[in-house]
Amino acid sequence: PTSSPSPTPTLPTPPLNEKGEQIPVGNGGVTDKYYWTQTLYETTVYISVPPNIMSKQLNCTIKTNSVSLKYKDSSIPPILVGDFPHSVKPGESLWSLDREANSLVLTLDKVQRTWWDCAIVGDTKIDTSKVDSTMKVDEYDAGTQAAIRKIMFDQKQQRLGLPTSDEILGVANDMSSLNIPPPPNA
Repeated sequence: PTSSPSPTPTLPTPPLNEKGEQIPVGNGGVTDKYYWTQTLYETTVYISVPPNIMSKQLNCTIKTNSVSLKYKDSSIPPILVGDFPHSVKPGESLWSLDREANSLVLTLDKVQRTWWDCAIVGDTKIDTSKVDSTMKVDEYDAGTQAAIRKIMFDQKQQRLGLPTSDEILGVANDMSSLNIPPPPNA
């Protein structure tokens, strides 16, 4: 026997800005069908499903610009069908059932690191200017991490009245042109 869809529980509606956009919660938003969160790298959509649903009862197709989540029993209305506001990597995106939360979780790997204003085009938008865009240093690529650490080191050196990394390297380069060995660890 096929499960009939359970109604999506009423989710709290986040406050709105003056343009009617939601103030982001978890950098995402809430619709009458799902709620969603995001980082610069991925968007995660949480959709309420019946407690006894099995993955074999569902068809989920994630394409570069759209998603189709339907029951195999075509007499039951689709769960979620729509276009993404930006492209995703279908091969890196996935879906899973969270039995404890009675939800289906779509994890969408973004092609471009950007903040989405909605998960599905046409659904409620969030105010992306209110997104928490802070990142930990270790979340950046190696080159960006090195640049951040260099800036932090140079700022500390300047506060202490000591030479910056460029000044230290300049001294080492000047010494090498004089055929004088550079100081250790330079």
